[in-house]
Order: sequence, then C-alpha cells, then structure tokens
Amino acid sequence: MGFKKSNAKSLKLPKGTTLYQQTYDKDPLPKDVAIVKLNVFSDDQGGWFKEVLRVDDEGYVASLKELNMEFKVVQTNISYLGAGAKRFWHIHPENKERTGQNEIWTTNGTLLAGLVDLRVNSNTHGLKAKIVLAPDKALYIPAGVAHGLWNPNNFPVTLAYYTDQYFSVEDTQECRIDPKDLPFDFVGPEIM
Repeated sequence: MGFKKSNAKSLKLPKGTTLYQQTYDKDPLPKDVAIVKLNVFSDDQGGWFKEVLRVDDEGYVASLKELNMEFKVVQTNISYLGAGAKRFWHIHPENKERTGQNEIWTTNGTLLAGLVDLRVNSNTHGLKAKIVLAPDKALYIPAGVAHGLWNPNNFPVTLAYYTDQYFSVEDTQECRIDPKDLPFDFVGPEIM
C-alpha cells in the first residue's frame, strides 16, 4: 500500500496543496523474503487457533520448502511488545564462524514490520519494505535483511519467532544499527 499524486481536476485545493490517492499495489519484497498465509480457525468463544508451522519428515518448514527455501527450526522464541513499542534495526550477518541467522515471525495481533535488504550480492540490495503482520501470516526473513517492528496498538502484542540457529549470550549474532544511520520512519503510518 502506498500513495501517488492524484490527478483529480474537479477540486479547488488551497494553494500549494498536493492531493494524494492511496494505492493498493503489492510492494516488492527483498529477494528471498516470503509471506506465508497461515490457517487460523475462529471459535464461538471469541478466540482462535492457529497452525503456525508444519515441519516435514526431514525437519524443514513445509510452507517454505514449497517455495524452494530450506529452513530447519532449532529454536522458538517469544517477544512481548508493550503498546507502542518499537524495535529497530537489527541484522544477523555472516561471520567467519557461521552463516547468518534466518527467522520466521508470526504474531497474535497486528505489528508493522520493516525490512531493508543489506546483502551486497542481492539483486534487491537497498530495497525497503513494510509489512502489516497479522495473525494469519508468517514472515520469513533471510540473514542479511535488516529488520525491525513496531506495535502501533494501544495494547501489548506477542511476537513468536523461529530461528535456524541457537541463541548464545556469549556469541550473539544480533547486531544493532543506529536509527540515525538507518531511519525507520518509513514503517510508520503513511503520513504526508
């Protein structure tokens, strides 16, 4: 979703005012980023059940394998985000000892996720994308794509994420990027 200048001619706008119309085109995603539709089943008590990941006999996430992507879950994590919480930017780069960490995100509410492709050899290097992450979706983020999120709600939301590498306090792979160097305002609401 985005905005483009409107060519409406039947209006008289104040001098210097530009009129924009909303677009509903799918924004391009960085290479290898995937949004997967999840099965969510409502119940008659106001709740729901969600099938988050299905793993095949070899341990790979089936929905990603169908997209020719191999991802084996080794750890599941939960992040509790208070109302209005922002967590920007971090990235999981490769180093001499190991490859970068890949992740799958899903949530129990609505979050705005921001992505920036920082992989040097990617044909989408530098591409920024915003995703509205809702309970019926999972987001696959490959290593080298900077990511962050914002809870725009006035209530807490939980993010569940799955990794293909174990977390280590001694050798954490999460590297932070200062928002002064990489602004994150493009993931906020579209305000002109």
